[in-house]
Amino acid sequence: MSARGPGWAVCVLACALAACGGAAQETPTWLRPGLTSAVRPDMGPPQPGDRAPELELAREDGTPFRLSELRGSWVLLHFTASWCPFCDAEVAHLGEVASAYANRNVKVVLVDVEEEHEHWRSYAAAHVTPNVIALWDGSGNGARNFAPPGAQPSFEDRAQAVFDSSLIIDPSGTIRLFLLPNTKQFDPTFQALRGELDRMLSATPVAAAKAQPQASREPASLTPEQVATVDAPRVRAKAGTHADFAVTMKIASGYHTMSNTPSDPLYIATHVVLDATPLVTCAAASYPAAQPFQLLSATISTFHGDVTIHVPCEVAPAAASGSHELTGTLEYQACTASSCLFPVKRPISVLLDVTP
Repeated sequence: MSARGPGWAVCVLACALAACGGAAQETPTWLRPGLTSAVRPDMGPPQPGDRAPELELAREDGTPFRLSELRGSWVLLHFTASWCPFCDAEVAHLGEVASAYANRNVKVVLVDVEEEHEHWRSYAAAHVTPNVIALWDGSGNGARNFAPPGAQPSFEDRAQAVFDSSLIIDPSGTIRLFLLPNTKQFDPTFQALRGELDRMLSATPVAAAKAQPQASREPASLTPEQVATVDAPRVRAKAGTHADFAVTMKIASGYHTMSNTPSDPLYIATHVVLDATPLVTCAAASYPAAQPFQLLSATISTFHGDVTIHVPCEVAPAAASGSHELTGTLEYQACTASSCLFPVKRPISVLLDVTP
């Protein structure tokens, strides 16, 4: 008897049907125009066809919210953060989507992921229209439940794996479409998603706003920590004199960070600090000129490539001769040409040789 199981027979039958002109196979979602970022079966659950995980958070007015309370309605669920310029451009259009589909039983839900509540509260009040249900997921626990294990597997914080993702959930609570950030083309008007929603609703399509796609050659997928490496040459100085530490961020190709003077106060500045010790006292760092990045009609203040930041310090007169390690932090927010990563604050260290 053959050791092959019944699954093998099913496979053979399926192949035979295909070869003999059997039922046509629908093109996988992720191979369709505008939907290349769709979650694939190999990424694991939740997948389209699965019941959407429960989401229990508080609305901005303090009232409790459960995703399951929207059963009976179609739901567009989107994950965001106020510090992300791409997300900001999308939020500006979510209200338009909510208005366009309000009479077709579609609810729009926006979830802020892992940032300080006061930042989100002030942003939501100014930018999120009343027809969008605005929620805050400060712990990220709600977002984590939506993260397929094979989506951005290098991201230890699974809430970050679904950041800037969009889902369409049908009235039964079943996921029908799950789009990760579109790394090929940025469209804040959600035109492809709206096309799918129209198809699912099987009614007269609602005209979407004209897309303003920004084609890009997407770089390798990196974690926020991998985007920048740090190089700081060893510094020699005498006790009681000045020492200048040149900290160079080497930003990976295809990525940029917000500059030290971001274009929006909610964006996270690139910031270097060396900790004060009895050995040295350091002043504020000086940064190179920012480089402009065009996002639709806005110009964003950024850094890319090799960015050298100078930190001036005074060596204490009583500093002992020898080699000393100084510690500090590097904070930055990295983006590609079409999406952003979570902000990160990393420890850094530099070496000071105090000479006689």
